Amino acid sequence: MNLSSKNFLQPTVMCLSTFLLLGMCDCLAGYDDIPEQSFVQELPVVLNASRLRQPVSEAPNAMTVIDRAMIKASGFRTIPDLFRLVPGMYVSNYTGNQAIVGYHGVIEQHSRRMQVLVDGRTVYMPPYGGVVWEDLPLQMQDIERIEVIRGPAAASYGGNSIQGVINIITRDASVLQGFEASATKGNGGISDAAINFGDRSGKLDYRASLGYRSDDGYDTSQYDPNYDGHTTRLFNLRTSYQPNATDNLEVQFGYNKGSRGVGSDNSQFDKAHDTQNTAYFQQITWLRNLEGGNEFKIQYSHTYRDELNLLGVLSDNITVTRHEVEIQHTLHTSHTNRMVWGAQLRQDWVKAPNQFWSELNFHVSSLFAHDEWRINPQWILNTGAMLENNGLGQESVSPRMALNYHVDKKNTLRVGLSRAYRNPSVFEERGYYHFDIPGVGLAIFYQSRGGLNPERLTSSEIGYLGAFLEKGFSIDARLYQDKLDDGIYETTDIPLTPPVYFENIIIGTHTGLEVTTKHQWGAYNQLTFNYSHQDINSNRGDYEQSVPAYMISALYSNSFANNAAVSIGYYQQATVLPMDRPAYDRQQFTRRIDLRLAKKFKANAHGTEGEIALVVQNPITDKHIDYRRRNEFNRRAYLTASINL
Repeated sequence: MNLSSKNFLQPTVMCLSTFLLLGMCDCLAGYDDIPEQSFVQELPVVLNASRLRQPVSEAPNAMTVIDRAMIKASGFRTIPDLFRLVPGMYVSNYTGNQAIVGYHGVIEQHSRRMQVLVDGRTVYMPPYGGVVWEDLPLQMQDIERIEVIRGPAAASYGGNSIQGVINIITRDASVLQGFEASATKGNGGISDAAINFGDRSGKLDYRASLGYRSDDGYDTSQYDPNYDGHTTRLFNLRTSYQPNATDNLEVQFGYNKGSRGVGSDNSQFDKAHDTQNTAYFQQITWLRNLEGGNEFKIQYSHTYRDELNLLGVLSDNITVTRHEVEIQHTLHTSHTNRMVWGAQLRQDWVKAPNQFWSELNFHVSSLFAHDEWRINPQWILNTGAMLENNGLGQESVSPRMALNYHVDKKNTLRVGLSRAYRNPSVFEERGYYHFDIPGVGLAIFYQSRGGLNPERLTSSEIGYLGAFLEKGFSIDARLYQDKLDDGIYETTDIPLTPPVYFENIIIGTHTGLEVTTKHQWGAYNQLTFNYSHQDINSNRGDYEQSVPAYMISALYSNSFANNAAVSIGYYQQATVLPMDRPAYDRQQFTRRIDLRLAKKFKANAHGTEGEIALVVQNPITDKHIDYRRRNEFNRRAYLTASINL
């Protein structure tokens, strides 16, 4: 199989689509003869692929679900690290406190092509259109599961979803009754603490958490001393009020404050110093359950982020606010059809005196609809689209169609076609990054010229899911081809001479394969294995080098009868050169092994439980480079003690 062929998927998708459509006609002709039987796989139920609750075998996109068991077994301290468990997902760090998470696209400091949600609330923020992961008021203990849509999902989630969507789903307010606490200590300045407590009653439930997280970032390298540690303090609260059998009112609040090490003593203007970051959000969700399994939901959220960055006598401060309202109506139109439709309004405000001419205030609006037609017990057709006004004077329509065929109870095939758009970020369209430097004068680093077109991605895929539960085995495989047009990237009139501006200059075709297999031996041995391979054909050589040709990840866990547990993670990546880095920052072939050893215990006869866990990252292999040659990832070890009352 030659995945490097530019036209590999197109004829394959066409042939299989024809086969499936012909088969569907035959099935429809004899529909009355099909016995009533369930073709639904015993696979995870997902909530976000189409905004409808569906088994993953009936979803219109490939999906990865990271549950609490996987989160615990991984031993990871930070949320971005969890996405190493997703096939095709690149995870690294620009600095020790600035994570990079990207999927199938240009690897660069700001990952702008993937939507990230927390309980349905967008957390990518202007001006750059990425996610400041360390500013999320969220701890590992707060997460119930993570659903990752692998592939374009703009039909459901809008213009920043052309690579995929991450939705982090936090633990429900009713799941915790009592008190949980943990503390972590390790080398490299690792020092974490968390307290979680909650209660539930007949109508009102709540869950709250307090957290502290810090480390020293990367070790000092031979090339440049790093000053990239961080300290973060956070709080979040989730409450749920059910006045009757049909209504649920949920209120959430989160607050985060901390310092981030930036700069270097080797820099003339950006000396080593700390920024002071503050972020908080409020979210209110009202859900009403209607007759016939229908429901209506209204959600409002407000997000605030402030970064105070003093560069000696200069400053580079950023303040951002967002107000967002969304309505969503789910209804069953017949016994074989259901749909969801809704609308969203968003207002963003940005104040960054050194990055824009003036304060910016703009509005984004969208309408979306998705329909699931159960043609017969074997065939399911998902169709949907979103109409979006990006607030910068442009409108786009992103459609999607997927046809799922249940061969039998164990095997499902999926064919999907979609078109998605990514809106230019505020900085790409209107950025003016400048400083009036005493004794030097006006220095302009970025000066956008405006008039950018949205990026356009046309995607086709073939998916296969197999669930052989009697053998403790399942497989999820996906072949895809994504064609990117009008890709936005920075350029200059004179090479290596600012000011930099942005243009629609990238054309590229991504062709690839992704495979996830899960294995279970008995009740306590589990293995998840991920493999991805991707080739890029583009008009730019630096674009073709910006994504690893292949990646491998695996997570094995085993629980023993004496309440001991062991898990091993393995992460391997081919060479890659990020688009915004010089040749000497090329990441060579890397591999890493993580080890977690844990022992549970009971502290007393009242049911109090605790656990001691040791995590060692990179215990065997040599150090490797993360994104920049100054970021040397060495061995890390930390011990976590936790207790539940």
